[in-house]
Amino acid sequence: MIQRLTIDAFAATPETAAVLRQVQIDRQLGKSRLTVEAGGLPAAVAHYAGIATPQVVVVEEGDPAALAEQLEQLADVCEAGTRVVVIGSVNDIALYRSLIAGGVSEYLVRPVSAGQILDALSGLFADPQSAPKGRVIACWGARGGVGSSTLAQNLAWGLGRYLHEAVVYIDLDLAFGTSVLAFNIDAKQTVVDALAHPERLDEVLMERCMVDYDDHLQILASPGDCRIHASISLDSLDHMLDLAARMASVVVLDIPHVWADWTEHLLSVADEVVVTATPDFASLRDAKSLIDVLAPRRGSIAPPRLVLNKVDPSRKTQLTPKDFEETIKVTPSLAIPSEPQVFGEAANNGQMVGEAAKTHKVNQTLNQLVQSLAGKAPSSRKVTPKRSGGLLAWFGK
Repeated sequence: MIQRLTIDAFAATPETAAVLRQVQIDRQLGKSRLTVEAGGLPAAVAHYAGIATPQVVVVEEGDPAALAEQLEQLADVCEAGTRVVVIGSVNDIALYRSLIAGGVSEYLVRPVSAGQILDALSGLFADPQSAPKGRVIACWGARGGVGSSTLAQNLAWGLGRYLHEAVVYIDLDLAFGTSVLAFNIDAKQTVVDALAHPERLDEVLMERCMVDYDDHLQILASPGDCRIHASISLDSLDHMLDLAARMASVVVLDIPHVWADWTEHLLSVADEVVVTATPDFASLRDAKSLIDVLAPRRGSIAPPRLVLNKVDPSRKTQLTPKDFEETIKVTPSLAIPSEPQVFGEAANNGQMVGEAAKTHKVNQTLNQLVQSLAGKAPSSRKVTPKRSGGLLAWFGK
């Protein structure tokens, strides 16, 4: 199985297009997305003039004499990290070497078979260290009951919808996690089962333990049973996260309000940390303590983001975002208004806020954080093309 690749292919001939459609339905790409377009290399250049490029672009040249020039043009509109596979008509070792030296990932001579294309795609990330890994977002509550789990669940759902890519939500509150109730799912196996035998944990077992919520979101639920006394080791946790990051573009961790070596470790290494607080003195104190601890340990990683929840301007006793900014020296990324009826109805229906109250202003507020945490624009979203100094310089990134 080739995991979670996003691939765009541009065929110049009907024969290659037919082969690509065979690849499109092959079971090895069951977790990936392959789109097939006509027009070959020139069409790819025009297509990406205003939108983001996927992880892999497969292009077929139509004019061997224009290959170098058109690849230069493609390099100008691609984003860093995109792998390019070229299908051409010239069977020449010198050409092959020059393309590989210039940064092209693979060159195939037509006519090509479905097996050749699949082998080429598989070989792009044969080294586990080079395999694409999703970003890890850790959600933590400054205190219990501030709504961190609800925020994590809505973020995971919103990120899948926004990016149109795979997202994994992991509920690590083994005793009191609410993921089964919040998503209204029946989880036969949970995160406890995934961590029980780390030596056996692989992508197949991970898939077995997770529940599909929709086309984009998979949930590794908590048993939510205080009678379960399961311990979490750092090695097993790191292994599980590594697998999850290879299976999804984003991994959202719902971390319980427990200060232990493993929670501290996750908050130190996650790509993003979202700290949820309510506008009161206890949350202010605890949020400041956590951010003061994490800031030096995270080094060059993005600093924690602060989200204020249950904000009600009519309550004069509440602290303001400015109070938090002046004390913690961190500007709150978001202030979520107090809307107990909206969140309550969504929870009672086993839905996310975006499902239960799509047009409500609180959903629009949550979408601001989703877009900020996405880390990139979705493939259908217009972006400013990134220019560079040429094929060798750009693809070398």
